[in-house]
Amino acid sequence: MVPAMASLRWLLTVLLLTTTLVAGCGGEADGGGDGGDADGGDEIDGGPSGDAAPPPERTRYPAGAAHSPMTATVASRLQAVLAGSTQRRDVFAKIGDSITVDPNFMGCFARDGETDLAASAALEPTRQYFKKTLADASATSFDRVSLAATVGWSTSDALAGAPNAIDREVTAATPGFAVVMFGTNETEDVGVHPFEKNLGSITDMLLGRGVIPILSTIPPRGDSAVADALVIEMNAVVRAVAESRQVPYMDLWQRLTPLGAGGLAGDGVHLSVYVQGGVRGCILTDAGLMKGVNQRNRITLEALDRVRRFVVDGAAPEAEPPALRGSGTWDDPIIVDRVPFVDSGTTTGAESRFATYACGAQNEGGPERVYKITLGAPTMLRARVYVDTGVDTDLHWLDGPRADACVGRADKTLDVSTGAGEHWLAVDSFVSGGVPRAGGYRLTLVRTGGGI
Repeated sequence: MVPAMASLRWLLTVLLLTTTLVAGCGGEADGGGDGGDADGGDEIDGGPSGDAAPPPERTRYPAGAAHSPMTATVASRLQAVLAGSTQRRDVFAKIGDSITVDPNFMGCFARDGETDLAASAALEPTRQYFKKTLADASATSFDRVSLAATVGWSTSDALAGAPNAIDREVTAATPGFAVVMFGTNETEDVGVHPFEKNLGSITDMLLGRGVIPILSTIPPRGDSAVADALVIEMNAVVRAVAESRQVPYMDLWQRLTPLGAGGLAGDGVHLSVYVQGGVRGCILTDAGLMKGVNQRNRITLEALDRVRRFVVDGAAPEAEPPALRGSGTWDDPIIVDRVPFVDSGTTTGAESRFATYACGAQNEGGPERVYKITLGAPTMLRARVYVDTGVDTDLHWLDGPRADACVGRADKTLDVSTGAGEHWLAVDSFVSGGVPRAGGYRLTLVRTGGGI
């Protein structure tokens, strides 16, 4: 039986997430940390800016930012997750695969003699905050051996069993926060959709237990060009899941790609670590930050610093990014202003203009949500849609806002090689047995080749 307080927290979380999934979207900004354009995101012609939109009910997580923005919208929802929770605000859990198992990940922050924050000295109060409390009988959050981090794991491994490993870790350590990174072992085409579903389940499970997940993108893959090409999609999924649930997000990939070999060790999978008189993962000097583990330690400590300041201590929130333009109708489509692009929404209650398209005979008579993208040059793109249970939406690529202008259709994954100019992407609800299968979805759009 679930304790009454846990049930109350879960109900609150469900209500928050329901509001999140049906709310409007924010916009692009370089807020939320020291974000830049290292992710390869490209701004594209979205047309005139128009009037400013009102503050959204859900904050959009900008491409190119190292950390998701900690706005009043986000901070208040995260504070609600912790409200009444028995989880400890000065303890965090580590959840992931072998890159998280690595003892050089965060462990050295527990030992003063192995730490040099250098230009990141402002993070010292956060290091001390999470160092002062033991997560178990003998270890802090930094150096605790997690029950929910195992070599070779995928998201499905973390969810296996009753109770699963994440449940066991939360029960054992009672953390208020959890640093989560999965996906390296799932970078194959058939793994992308299950990854989204499982990462969403992990996020929801942690929220339901009063734990705030901090989701991280994954490193590049130096061992396989095929796997590395999928990393951008996996990382778009991480951002989409984080944004849809309004939980903290950090872009480790962005920090690693400028480094030699992408911050990877010789095997092309795990992260390199700084060595100077021994292995020194918590040396954040310029020399130390040339290595992958050191960069991951820095960005993770930054993320913990942000939740401590904005969620626990109630610091003044960051500014809300500008809103996405467009309501999602054919006459007022949502403007895709940057690739990689992610969005979350619902087709429930949306406009239903077309029941069939020239590119397929399927019954698409349910409501649809529409996006518009303007390209400056021929481009190869991939769109993926991820849906809630019981929902069936299809993707349609059009060269005009008309059913007879459809040039491509797919159920979940749509690859297009398209020319310059204006294009439309419709997420339309399939009709089965006379019933529109409308509902919540997440959308990612990434480049697979060509240019803008």
